[in-house]
Amino acid sequence: MMKLPILEPKFVFTPDATSSEVFHSFTKGMCPQCRQLCDGVRLIREGKVFMRKQCPTHGQSEVLISGDSAWFLRSLTYITTGSIPLKHSTKVDAGCPNDCGLCADHEQHSCLPIIEITNHCNLECPICIVQNKNNYNMTLDEFRATVDGLVEKEGTLEAMNLSGGEPTLHPDFLRMLDIAVARKEISRVSISTNGLRCATDEDFCKELAARNVYVSLQLDALSNPSLRVLRGGGDHQKMKMRALDNLEKHGVRTTIVSTVAKGVNDDQIGECVKLLYERDFILSLMFQPASYTGYGGAHFAKHDPMNTLTIPDVVRCMEEQTDGLLSKSDFLPLPCSHPSCFGLTYLLRDEAAGAKKFTPFPRFIDLETYLEILANRGTIRTDESFEAAVRKAIDDMWTSAGSIPDSDKILHQLKRAITVMYPPDHALELQERMRIGEGLVKTIFIHAFMDEHTFEIDRIKKCCTHYAMPDGKLMPGCAYNMFYRHKDPRYAADMGKAQIWGRNDLVKLGAKSDSSGH
Repeated sequence: MMKLPILEPKFVFTPDATSSEVFHSFTKGMCPQCRQLCDGVRLIREGKVFMRKQCPTHGQSEVLISGDSAWFLRSLTYITTGSIPLKHSTKVDAGCPNDCGLCADHEQHSCLPIIEITNHCNLECPICIVQNKNNYNMTLDEFRATVDGLVEKEGTLEAMNLSGGEPTLHPDFLRMLDIAVARKEISRVSISTNGLRCATDEDFCKELAARNVYVSLQLDALSNPSLRVLRGGGDHQKMKMRALDNLEKHGVRTTIVSTVAKGVNDDQIGECVKLLYERDFILSLMFQPASYTGYGGAHFAKHDPMNTLTIPDVVRCMEEQTDGLLSKSDFLPLPCSHPSCFGLTYLLRDEAAGAKKFTPFPRFIDLETYLEILANRGTIRTDESFEAAVRKAIDDMWTSAGSIPDSDKILHQLKRAITVMYPPDHALELQERMRIGEGLVKTIFIHAFMDEHTFEIDRIKKCCTHYAMPDGKLMPGCAYNMFYRHKDPRYAADMGKAQIWGRNDLVKLGAKSDSSGH
């Protein structure tokens, strides 16, 4: 039996491989019209990968699933065996995705569980992939039950995320944070936010810092024209910059989350990368190629499923827009997830003379060791296996001196990392080592959510981003968004009234109407 990952895959190319359509594999997808499952095939054509589906009722449909066939083929060789949860919530009965909860057919535990504590929101984003009806706030009892269910399924959690809607609107938001951070089983608690409260309430940022909460800040671009296309009216640029300044001032560790839509802000990917490099409090950057589902995304602009952004397209944009800081070879799929869902790289900081310079891990660490670091997690865990990997990298660099650019500087940084995280005279607690590691290593992720066009069963089975429910179920993100969210009884009430920022007044930020787009 073939063992994955394959570190040195070999591919055979026929003379007409690039001039004709080549069958790759069978798949099961979803009809974008009736939303029923249907059979399909993956095809390679003109250096890209497409999925062609055949619905019995609505006929044939086709969608681009990878903008780079070479990336796609190689990515499949990195798949590793997943780590299953301690307990399943549902039985295998009707088949995926109708048994979600997780069932025993699911092939991965929860790397990043998300708790949606509210569906109230103060933005009306044209690209939003969910369905905010502004009619539900999770109770504290529901929240406790959800956290209990997560710990029961996972034992320990490296991260847990509070989301919405806009989670900071929840009337018991800080009490929920207190409940979450008090659980010793949870290493990191993060929130996903549009940044409005962070921009307008410095005391709130102080509260986040006091609880060691991480912030995932929605920031798709650094200027208004693109931000308004994706997020609606208002001076988003001014608001986002103020949120960043407040978070930095109070030492709140932050991830930038950027939704990227083709022809809207894909030419500004490099600017977000440079922001990550320049500001120390920003620990990581997450690019999310636009997913065309939900109240907003399903109607966003004029969507052409044959001409969208995929993971290798975002990688290409980074290579083209960062003046050599990043290259295609710096990025790999996350092995524990499906390779079409996640790509990432880790960046080692060079602190010489305060330089804002980083070296991607794949440039100095061998592939097998790197894949072990990534195994079944999306963030670096500074445990014994990471220490062994760093020490091996140091040994390898000694024996290959001169063959790696800037090897002396990299070697110095690796030795420093070992010294500060694993001091010879005493042992640090894991949490303290992880905090130190955040100052030495940054991360760039690319996370591709699925929509009605791109949905595939084998991708959802490997999903490691799950919505956690009060009844103990863990719902794979894209399956929940397309098959379950609309019938969730928590949201059955009539649509509530939203107070949308940017629609009527911008007094809190001192913004004025601006027809110039700036």
